[in-house]
Amino acid sequence: MTFNNNYMRKVPVWFGSLIILMTSVFVLNSCKKAFDEPPGPSDPGLTPTHTIKQLRALHTVSGAFDVINTDIIISGVVVANDKSGNLYKEIYIQDGTAGINVLLDANGLYNSFPVGRKVYIKCNGLCLSDYNRLPQLGIKATVAGSPSIQAVAANLIDQFVIGGTLNNPVVPKIVTVAQLTTNMGDDNLGTLVQLNNYEFIAIDTSKTYADTSAYKNSVNLTVRGCAANSSIIIRSSGYANFAGINVPNGNGTLTAIYTLFGSTKQLIIRDTTDVRFSNFRCGQGPTTVMNISDLRAVYTGSATNAPDGRRITGVVISDRTTNNENNQNLYLQQGTGLAGIVVRFDSPHAFNLGDSIDVNVSQQELSEFNNLLQVNQVPISYATRISTGKTITPRNVTLSQLTANQEAWEATLVKTGPVALSGGTGGTYSGNVILNDGATFTLRTSSAATFAGQSYPALASLVTGYVSQFGSSYEVHMRNPGGTVNDVVAAGAGGGGIVLGTSPYTQNFDNIGSGLPTGFLVKTGSTSTSLGTDGVYSTALALWNATSGGFKNYASATGLTATSDATAQNGSTNRALGVRQVTATDQGVAFVMQIDNTIGKTNFTLSFKHQSLDNTVGRTTTWVVDYGIGTTPSSFTTVATAPTPLTAGPVFTNTTVNVSFGSALNNSAQPVWIRVVVLTPTTGSGNRPSSAMDDVQLTWN
Repeated sequence: MTFNNNYMRKVPVWFGSLIILMTSVFVLNSCKKAFDEPPGPSDPGLTPTHTIKQLRALHTVSGAFDVINTDIIISGVVVANDKSGNLYKEIYIQDGTAGINVLLDANGLYNSFPVGRKVYIKCNGLCLSDYNRLPQLGIKATVAGSPSIQAVAANLIDQFVIGGTLNNPVVPKIVTVAQLTTNMGDDNLGTLVQLNNYEFIAIDTSKTYADTSAYKNSVNLTVRGCAANSSIIIRSSGYANFAGINVPNGNGTLTAIYTLFGSTKQLIIRDTTDVRFSNFRCGQGPTTVMNISDLRAVYTGSATNAPDGRRITGVVISDRTTNNENNQNLYLQQGTGLAGIVVRFDSPHAFNLGDSIDVNVSQQELSEFNNLLQVNQVPISYATRISTGKTITPRNVTLSQLTANQEAWEATLVKTGPVALSGGTGGTYSGNVILNDGATFTLRTSSAATFAGQSYPALASLVTGYVSQFGSSYEVHMRNPGGTVNDVVAAGAGGGGIVLGTSPYTQNFDNIGSGLPTGFLVKTGSTSTSLGTDGVYSTALALWNATSGGFKNYASATGLTATSDATAQNGSTNRALGVRQVTATDQGVAFVMQIDNTIGKTNFTLSFKHQSLDNTVGRTTTWVVDYGIGTTPSSFTTVATAPTPLTAGPVFTNTTVNVSFGSALNNSAQPVWIRVVVLTPTTGSGNRPSSAMDDVQLTWN
């Protein structure tokens, strides 16, 4: 080929210069990438023989020194190093199974082992042990004559620890404190964990992370979650470059290495970016009101947390001043007829009976203590008094109703009565007092209660308290049995009537020569609205045909006949309570049974012998059975008898009468009056009858 030299000469000088410049730029740009971005470290090509969990499983006894003498290789990603000074001559690595603390006797480890770098460790010749239950990997040595685990010497690190690729993802595991155990084999030990909704406790919010004095002491600070029972320690070194920084006062996410010191759970942060506390503190954010019934429904059998951003309101129905409850507990009822719940604070509270309060329950623990549902360990600052002097009207229930609804009515106010009371400690409220209205329920009083030593009445017309539970037993707790609350209203004594013991009660009147039996009265002037006035009873033996009027001690018709003479009648030991009517007592005479109360007793029936004793008279009397209730009843209710009608007149009869009261006499704390009474005038002409009753039997359930 022949070149034209004239043409080459004619090429402009500037064009040649341009060609040279462009070539230079191309060459420089081609070299820049190689100088600015050196290739990262490659994987060393080692194959792990064990996971970290499998390696740690070789160390089972705390304090032992387990030297590894086989070719074990592990790999893991660095999750913490000495960059901030909070760790010294150590790193933490983890794989997908567990983590471990690796002791390396060199400074500036973060240069060779930055967070995110994968490393391989040839374990043959190394030693597994623990520092007060925190698993460690290092070298076994003898210090002061005793075996110990020491850091791998700087000149030997490369022999055991081989670096791999960089920038491997390090994602903390989200956990709760409850999931972090004190078991030396806990897989979370030595790993990066994350706790959500955490904050420094109030007393620590004014502190710095660690000691900045010349001593540079490590410092423990406490953080807690918004949920209860969630506290844990953050331990920081005085040599950390953030030691003098004040801790943040908000709430948020905490990332740290989980460690252990004996039985104490500890967290170690890498630097302050691990503590992202910029949100509202627990209990200070916006909330909405939640019904207590809806809050109770959140609990389904195991401890859980209340929904975030919720609060409850209600009226305090327990009395802290009487010491019948722990001073951290109160019973809160939303309103009359509405649900209630126990709130247990993290310290003694100062709320009084009748206070209306607002409680922030956001993320608070719902759990049972001996089967009693409570919002547990609520910070006292989460509760605010809204007003005072409020009242909740108790449900008025029988003990059978209370038993059937005890779970639904837990932590709400109830009242019941009339009831009998028994048990306790020496006749006092202390311990378990049994309420009885036919069904039974426990009235429980703490021995520490101010009224524990008071004696309770045998009968109460009203008992008020709130429903609680301990184990499998439901119980009612009182505020105070006296004072302005007066949770136990004693029933009237009944005025010396019959005290019912074991069914049946019987009376044969065989001893009426000494007077009327206790609880029996005779009345004249009785009406359907009046008990009448006391009649005159004579204890002397009386004959059936004696025409003088009055209440008398007759021979019973049982075993005798209409013709039995005076000798037979006076000689009979089988006696009956009788009356001879005259003009003045033509109506209104009555044989009366007065019963002190029927608390705990139901379904009464009565039987007695109704006797017509003088068959020579001309008039007929009609008797009925009725009852009244109260100290001085103003009305009486007639009940059916079998047979009916009951008459006495010109015949000699001895008739067994049966009466069923149904539920009419059940569980009365007031006196009950049963009468066999004449409410209508006699019929016929001539003398009026001699009537008597004998062999009374009263039965009940």
